[in-house]
Amino acid sequence: MGERTDDAVDTAAVCALLAAADDETAGLLDGTLEPAARARGHRGVMAMVKAAVVGVLHPGSRWHGDAAVVARAREWLADLEALQAPSGLFSSGDNLASPPDSAFTITDVAAVTRLLRVRGYGDDPELRELHDRLTAVLEAAAGALVVGGVHTPNHRWELGGALARTGALLGDDALLDRARTWLAEGVDVDDDGLYSERSPNYAAFVSNHSLTTLADVLDRPDLHEVVHRSLHTQLDLTDDRGNVETVQSRRQDQNGPYPLGPFAGQLRRAAVRHACARCGRGARRAAEAPELDAVDLLVQQLTEPDLAGPLPGTGAVLAADAAPDRLAPPAAAGDGPGLGGTAPDAPARRHLRDARLLVDQRRGGARLTVYGGSDVPAIGRVASGLACNPTFLRARLGGTGVESVRLSRDFFGLGPFRASTMDVDGDRVVLHEEVSAAYYQPLAGPALDPAGRYALEHEGRFAAAMSFSRRARDVVTLTTSVTVDLRDDGADLTVTTDAPATGHALELALAPGGELTGAEDRGDGRYELVDGLARYVQGGQALVVGPGLGSGPDRPALYRPGEVYTFLGGTDALGGTRLYLTWRSPGTVAVSLRLE
Repeated sequence: MGERTDDAVDTAAVCALLAAADDETAGLLDGTLEPAARARGHRGVMAMVKAAVVGVLHPGSRWHGDAAVVARAREWLADLEALQAPSGLFSSGDNLASPPDSAFTITDVAAVTRLLRVRGYGDDPELRELHDRLTAVLEAAAGALVVGGVHTPNHRWELGGALARTGALLGDDALLDRARTWLAEGVDVDDDGLYSERSPNYAAFVSNHSLTTLADVLDRPDLHEVVHRSLHTQLDLTDDRGNVETVQSRRQDQNGPYPLGPFAGQLRRAAVRHACARCGRGARRAAEAPELDAVDLLVQQLTEPDLAGPLPGTGAVLAADAAPDRLAPPAAAGDGPGLGGTAPDAPARRHLRDARLLVDQRRGGARLTVYGGSDVPAIGRVASGLACNPTFLRARLGGTGVESVRLSRDFFGLGPFRASTMDVDGDRVVLHEEVSAAYYQPLAGPALDPAGRYALEHEGRFAAAMSFSRRARDVVTLTTSVTVDLRDDGADLTVTTDAPATGHALELALAPGGELTGAEDRGDGRYELVDGLARYVQGGQALVVGPGLGSGPDRPALYRPGEVYTFLGGTDALGGTRLYLTWRSPGTVAVSLRLE
């Protein structure tokens, strides 16, 4: 896509970005932020160079034209050059001589090199030297990137984007052809707009920006459509607090909230380039969220000035190169569409079928998330790169709510309930799971070894030198169905189990900051509802849970993470205030979560 210029700028956004970027640069210059940046290795060092160059080149920055900042950028670039191996690659953490990890840094090197070319370094010999040295870093890395491999899905696009931008800057067709080779695999996006890793973090920091670069450099407008569709999905998964749902993720972000902030630049680009009002409102909201990368947004806007233009539905424009004292102050929170606490205009319901995720905004104000898309039932283990989170329900009910509902049980150390299927019929969602363990019969005939030496095998939950695969098995099965009936003021749960008698515990991790009554304190933030109803009061509203299902030593109010964690001394247990309801299988129990 060709570069465009525009005489108009979103003044409030530019003011906010410049303030944040200038503060970051100040922290790097005075040493406050430098240690944290250097702790990120080569990527952090290049980020320091990028921040300095943006400050020097942006006419609205307080560092504009500052020779001392240019000198620091040159020093930091020397540090980066020292980290580049003779192969042209960088190493970080346990990913040694990694083409894709190097590509993250090369992406920034290419962005700053392009910025210096677009904005011009004029007669400044030090800026020219910076440009030439950055170009040399690209040239040194090119050979390794063009033959390098990857080990995660998003790495293909990060490496491809670095190849494409570097190839365009160096005029090297071999790099462009290698980028096309990666793209020939097809983009790993499903019909719902989720990439295969289902991760908002990797969508924001890798796939979206890399596919945008590939679209621009290789003239692939279809890739812009992929990114645009993905952004709408992320907005659909964003709650009224500006957090993107992560329970479906297959990466490190699956166990915590993720802010909309890192999507700000992509939403702004989509709003401007696609004239998308919804992305414009999302961009305004993302600009107010944590983890906004102000420096990166300014790089984009300096390189492509129209991206600093007014978003759909906004006004107030001035000259694009205006300094802060000539710009209007940012609008107060709550002014205009998409600001303050108003969520992006998501549909009332979004059902992501491949990920088995349902987000439902109820008429009564409740936001309910039901999830049945764990990879553990299909793969048979917990592992990096799998969706492992056993949370199957979240409920935000006005000022209170339940952060996570999980079903724990004592069944051969196989861990908590993780659905293998999810059926949605109107306001009823049914989650189903079947797990089993086995007892093994004696070996016979030719399988016998008088020396007692048998094959070391893993039988699904346990490993031993017992040649499990050659033995007859007596299988013990646990079948569980969880029915979630969605209500305007909460949800009703019905849990049916068919298995030998064993303890089950429904765990509700309550939103922090409230007061719980009606349950018995079991210590360490655990409470058990034995009978009647429990009330959790927060923000002037009360969540009512119940009825209690009794208690007993053979049905402990505990969360069992499973042997895959405990044999290493690990856990995926949640902290905070947790309310438990316990019972024994087989049978059916019913529990209600309602706003009073």
